[in-house]
Amino acid sequence: LRGHLRAAAAALGAEYRPDWTPECTHLVCAFPRTPKAARARQQGGVVVGARWIWECQKQGRRLSCGPYLLDGAASSGSEGEEPEDAPPPPCPSPKVTKGAGPPQR
Repeated sequence: LRGHLRAAAAALGAEYRPDWTPECTHLVCAFPRTPKAARARQQGGVVVGARWIWECQKQGRRLSCGPYLLDGAASSGSEGEEPEDAPPPPCPSPKVTKGAGPPQR
């Protein structure tokens, strides 16, 4: 599963990183309450489920993170959620925690 998610994210322009760093923009994970997810949120990252990648792949574009956020990392209209047609962030660095790297450029 992880490899498939990584491949799907890469096909969308994401850059995978095995460990969270402040340069990362999204953490894709299966469990919202891990030390890595907490660290990502503290450093301004967006924590989403793997379904975000699958839906982005299905539609062929980066979707809003809102519906895919884990553990209330942000809510609709709050920071961390971009409009559906938003351009990718300037410094992509997706993460994988029991998941894969998210669609970024």
